[in-house]
Amino acid sequence: MKIKEKIHDISSGIWLSIVACFMFFLYAPIELLLTNQDEFWFDLYILLPPMLTVFMIMLICSVSLFLLVSMFGTSKYRLLLLLYFIAFICSYIQGNWLAKGLPALDGSQIDWSLYTAERIKSIVLWVCVIAVVTVIFIKIKENYFNKLVTTISICMLLMFFVTLFTLALENDGFTKKPTLGVTSKNLFEMSEDTNFIIFVLDATDAMLMENLLDSNDAYRDIFDDFTFYDNMVGAYPFTKHSVPFILTGQWFENETAFDEYEAAAYASSPFLATMEETGYQMSLYTSEILLKDYGKERFDNILPGKRGVTDSWAFARWQMLMTFFKYAPYDIKRLAFINPNAFRTLKISPEEAPLFTTSNKTFYENVLEEEISYTDRKCFKFIHIDGAHVPYLYDENVNEIEDATYDSSLRACLTITRAYLDKLKDCNVYDNSVIIIMADHGYNDDLLDSDVVMRQNPIFFVKGVNEHHDLSVSHAPVSFVDLQEAYQRLLSGQKSSELFDWKEGDTRNRRFLIYEYKKDDPMFELIQPGNARDTDLMYQTGNVYTQNK
Repeated sequence: MKIKEKIHDISSGIWLSIVACFMFFLYAPIELLLTNQDEFWFDLYILLPPMLTVFMIMLICSVSLFLLVSMFGTSKYRLLLLLYFIAFICSYIQGNWLAKGLPALDGSQIDWSLYTAERIKSIVLWVCVIAVVTVIFIKIKENYFNKLVTTISICMLLMFFVTLFTLALENDGFTKKPTLGVTSKNLFEMSEDTNFIIFVLDATDAMLMENLLDSNDAYRDIFDDFTFYDNMVGAYPFTKHSVPFILTGQWFENETAFDEYEAAAYASSPFLATMEETGYQMSLYTSEILLKDYGKERFDNILPGKRGVTDSWAFARWQMLMTFFKYAPYDIKRLAFINPNAFRTLKISPEEAPLFTTSNKTFYENVLEEEISYTDRKCFKFIHIDGAHVPYLYDENVNEIEDATYDSSLRACLTITRAYLDKLKDCNVYDNSVIIIMADHGYNDDLLDSDVVMRQNPIFFVKGVNEHHDLSVSHAPVSFVDLQEAYQRLLSGQKSSELFDWKEGDTRNRRFLIYEYKKDDPMFELIQPGNARDTDLMYQTGNVYTQNK
């Protein structure tokens, strides 16, 4: 009887524990997954088991705390209830109404001084809620406050359930994702016949690369036999949309969900169809591809694997850090270090081969250590590594250092590129290979003080089969729009100087779509009428692409 009475006495604390633990350990990670389906490889059925375990553990701990404190007197229990309720309300508002001003989690170092306004909003929120709830706590009777906490807790719990169910229906949340993995299978298997290699160094800017080449002849020598098209305009400022465009030439303009576009673009790509029809073994090494349909198995290194994660507790830990980053007051958000690639490392590898990683260091070590194997089949390889992307980790020799910069990352890219090309030469598969060394987008984030991130001028080096000459530089006004025809010309044996109809001195308008990081709705159309790197010349056409048409 005493146990029932005790439970009744702390019922408000129990209900508050249930709704708070549900919000932090189930609602927050599920809502993040359902509203960002394209960003995560896992689905609801993989997320739930570890997070349900954490929810139950934390719920037991929370209820036990209320029970323990209540044994020291009603006043102490009421004080705990007050503090707990304030923290819950503030966290809910912080995570659901003040989350739009969060820093981008792209791996770059966050400059918290840029978020003073958001910090002030957070402080005002906590001060106001503390004041209002404390006044209510003092003014109304003890029993009424307990009922208020219970009522709000139950209502918010029901609201969370309804919200998640609605989001799941709207975002296909009840569907299991295919258990495909991008593996490193055949990464160093090369054809004795013909190879077609697209080597992508993420975020490598053409102008900044050219400055390095001009500063050191040894760097220029790396690209002997190549033509450098330094006046290249990309398609998008970020990787997610750039990679499928490079391979398919098909624009994404928010006309449909991105996963539907991506699946259709790869399935209908004339270039990939040509590679298949002409007998190429196709391999795609990148983390920037959705694995939501089994059509990706056309690439020989994309293989089915087991469901689940390699480490449930590590998975839960990263989920809780994401929740903390979103729901915590601004002054303590910086305590949560978020690795944007953390969840990728927890995917279970297919049995046939380990998962491919875009890490510069891993790829470089593999280049130095792995042996080239040979096949009679022609090979197409799309290899995408971190390149000069944030976070900056490397010096010129691809050693991890604390004070790395964009410049040191560029030099690391050159070291990796030299090693890879030397390996192809040493193994006699360089001359019979078409090789494109490019970036998915450039890097000119000195413009971050404005509302626009451009990154419109990526590197583009190319050599054809059996092509030999000193590095050639072309200023022709070319664009990612021209890549599909360039690929076909390379397949037909044309040299790197013959890939584009546009020549130096020509003028043309080149299209580029911009949007906020991980917020591709809406997109804005820009035109570059001049040199690719001249951002002052670029102008918006007024065309806006949104899914809310």
